[in-house]
Amino acid sequence: MRLICLLICMPFLLFGQRKNDHSLNSEWRFAADPVKVGEQEHWQDTAFASGSFDEVKVPHCFSTDPRYFFYTGTAWYFKQFTSSVSGDEHVFLRFDAIFYQSKVWLNGVLLGTHEGGYTPFEFDVTTLLKTRNTLAVQVDNSWDTTTIPGAKTYAPYSSAAQRQVFPWINYGGITRPVHLISKPAVHISNTKITATPDGAVHIKAFVRNSGKTPANVKLNVNVLKYKFSSYEVKVAAGASETVELSGTLPAAEINLWSPDAPNLYTAIISCGKDTVQPRFGFRKVELRGTKLLLNGEPIKMGGCNRPLDYPGYGSMDPQEVLEKDLTMIKSAGMELSRISHYPVSEALLDWADEHGLLIIEEAGNWQMTGKQMNDTSMRRKYQSQLREMMERDWNHPCVIAYSVGNEFQSQSEEGKSWVRDMSAYVKTLDNTRLITFASMLLGHEELTKAEDEASQYVDFVSANIYSNHLKVLQHIHQLYPDKPVYVSEFGIRTDAVKSEEERIAHLQKAMEDFRKCDYLIGASVWTFNDYFSRFPGTNPNGYRPWGLVEPDRTPRGMYLAWQEEFAPATIELIKNNGDHANIRITARKDFPAYTMKGYRLTCNGTSYTLNTLHPGESMLIDIPLVGATADITLIKPGGYTIMQKTLK
Repeated sequence: MRLICLLICMPFLLFGQRKNDHSLNSEWRFAADPVKVGEQEHWQDTAFASGSFDEVKVPHCFSTDPRYFFYTGTAWYFKQFTSSVSGDEHVFLRFDAIFYQSKVWLNGVLLGTHEGGYTPFEFDVTTLLKTRNTLAVQVDNSWDTTTIPGAKTYAPYSSAAQRQVFPWINYGGITRPVHLISKPAVHISNTKITATPDGAVHIKAFVRNSGKTPANVKLNVNVLKYKFSSYEVKVAAGASETVELSGTLPAAEINLWSPDAPNLYTAIISCGKDTVQPRFGFRKVELRGTKLLLNGEPIKMGGCNRPLDYPGYGSMDPQEVLEKDLTMIKSAGMELSRISHYPVSEALLDWADEHGLLIIEEAGNWQMTGKQMNDTSMRRKYQSQLREMMERDWNHPCVIAYSVGNEFQSQSEEGKSWVRDMSAYVKTLDNTRLITFASMLLGHEELTKAEDEASQYVDFVSANIYSNHLKVLQHIHQLYPDKPVYVSEFGIRTDAVKSEEERIAHLQKAMEDFRKCDYLIGASVWTFNDYFSRFPGTNPNGYRPWGLVEPDRTPRGMYLAWQEEFAPATIELIKNNGDHANIRITARKDFPAYTMKGYRLTCNGTSYTLNTLHPGESMLIDIPLVGATADITLIKPGGYTIMQKTLK
């Protein structure tokens, strides 16, 4: 069902009622089940006495408990809670993520199962709820050759050691929040909003009728002081309908979303008794030749990969850790990131929306073999996890692209088929974002034409490059002269060099190479932080020391060097007149390069507002000197200090 509606101006109204979201976090009971006796001994039954098990707080990662340190296998969680259902309410039990496989019972009744460690799922529990309830959840963090992510099947190019281990730690548990959500029988199950710089708004509302009788309900939408024309939709019992509405707000009344101006809006969408309030931003991401444009302006930006790993928390992402990490990322000019190999928490994307980060999302396929990529079951599992990620995240303006994998054999027929088919699948769900994947093979000289490799099927090329940066980039450009290139990984381990100074020199040489490639749109360092792993080459302390920061987030010298290298401007002292000097600020036009608007410079304690500087433009500031030196900081909108140095 499709309806195109116009917008009419009217006073702001709020329709219906908001959904009731009740947290089921905090106190649970937990037990490991290494010999898998729980189900046969009926741990899932309401009569089972779980009170003697350990008390834990959910979200919970059992892998970080010293008693279960990196335990792999089955474990159980138990929760007692009270509830009530009134009127035509339906109640849904939602898990934001459980790693990796789960099986859920409520009051002794099996609700269902789920596979995938980073995406949400829910069950309608209306008919099973009682005044007092027992929730039992069986989890299993085991990986094998049939899981995503997981181990590899046999392949001649992969060593036996690499096939039987995993790239990062399989942190197990209910690692993200649990909710009990009340909704009217007829409710909005999801929305998809597209909003562009000309003020055009397109809203797709997914209306579900969980009741036993057909229903006629009105759909209403408000954005700012504007209201979409009402529309009545008929939804059969147990069915869903999709309604699409479009209109245009006056361009003069909206502010665009960008990393330096992350302006957000709220749509008030009501359907009968139900109301949802999704946030969105007005922005447009597009490609023009080898350029990446945001709101019509070319951008080239640095970024990072952030493995989800923190001492004591494992793969949980508590708000204090999240804010610390993302503030450090933002303060180092890392604005465009292939942030993880798997779906991140929604809290991370909320922060990125609010503070301005551009994210390339990725779901699984870490070095899958040809046999795995050809397997119908594996494809379905991947598509399920990809769909759950996309349907959760497609309203976030920070998400600009989807990646369909990392470091698989993209030159093989299986790899090319994977990218072709998964790109087509992505477009059936969301055709408003770009598509890519991270290749590790594009430096191979035997690749001589675009048809030799799977990047022919994506919007921009992503490449993991750890040496010969310029040579590899030039080869990629020869293969795909009309596509932008993104360096999805580059970096060097702390223990691969004799000193941090040598590591910094490696970075600076890479950046010199990047600045020679006009077709380069971004580069994402591997990695922001050190992370635990079992992969060959991991240090005896369990860490892979690639990070700009240590596990506890203490900055290394590389972090400070990265700040200056990823800053969008150069700053130099060009004339010293004794007690005064001229400082020249130049917006880079090589890499990174984007328009600087709303930036400030402080020098010896005095603040100066910079002009809007487009790439290549400069301005001079006359400043007083203290002892013939100038201590300067460059501050971007939002108050982030992205460069600190002393000029002499």
